[in-house]
Amino acid sequence: MTLSRIAPAPSLAETVAARIREAILAGTFRLGEKITDDRLVEQLGVSRTPIRDAMAILAHEGLVVVRPKRGSFVFETSPEDIAAICTYREILEVQAVRLALDVARAAYLKELGRIVEDLDSALGQDDAVRYGQLDTEFHNAAFRHCDNSYLRDANGLVAGRIAALRTNITAPYADRRVESMAEHRAMLDMLKTGNWTGFRAAIATHIGRTEIVYSKALSDGHLGTRPASDRKQR
Repeated sequence: MTLSRIAPAPSLAETVAARIREAILAGTFRLGEKITDDRLVEQLGVSRTPIRDAMAILAHEGLVVVRPKRGSFVFETSPEDIAAICTYREILEVQAVRLALDVARAAYLKELGRIVEDLDSALGQDDAVRYGQLDTEFHNAAFRHCDNSYLRDANGLVAGRIAALRTNITAPYADRRVESMAEHRAMLDMLKTGNWTGFRAAIATHIGRTEIVYSKALSDGHLGTRPASDRKQR
C-alpha cells in the first residue's frame, strides 16, 4: 500500500487572510476602507496576533496597505495606476495564453468553455459578485495552464487587485456585464478557431475598457469607502 502525501493545513493567519481576501474581492470591504483589528476580532473570533500576520500576507499581495500608527486599509487606486495595471496585465496575459495553447490546448479551452457557460448563468441571475469571480477565473486560467511559474508569479502581483477592481468598478453596471459576456464568448471562439490576430485585438479592447469604466465609477461615486452611517449598519 502506497501512502499519499498529506497536504499541510493552513495556519490560522492564512485562514484569516483568506477570509479578509474574500471580503475585499466581494466588495464587502471597499477600496480605501480601514479594516480595524477590533472589527476582525469580533467578527472572526480570533486574537490580534493572527490578524496582524494576515494583514502582512495581504499587504504582500497588494490588497492591503498597513500604515504605522494608523492601521490597515484596503488599497486605493488612481487613473494612472489603472492604466499601468492594464498595460502590465495585457503583456502578461497574452504570453500566458500563447503558452497555454501550446502546452495544454485541450484542457485550457475546455476550462474556458465551462467558465463561459457559468458566466452566462451568473449574468442571467444578475449575480454581480459571482460574475466577477468567474471573470477572474477566465483570465487566470491561462496562468494555470501555461506551465511557467515566472508568469504565474508575475500575475500574482496584481491578480488580487484586479479581482477587487472588477467588483468595485463593474458590479454597479449591469450593461457592462452584458458587454463583457459577449467579449468573453468572442475571445473563446477566436482561440478555438486559431484567430490569434483577432484575439490580440479583442483582449486589448477588453482590458482597455477597465480605464473607461473606472472613470465612470469614480464620477458616479461607486469607489472609495462607504459613509460611516452605512458601515455601522453592517
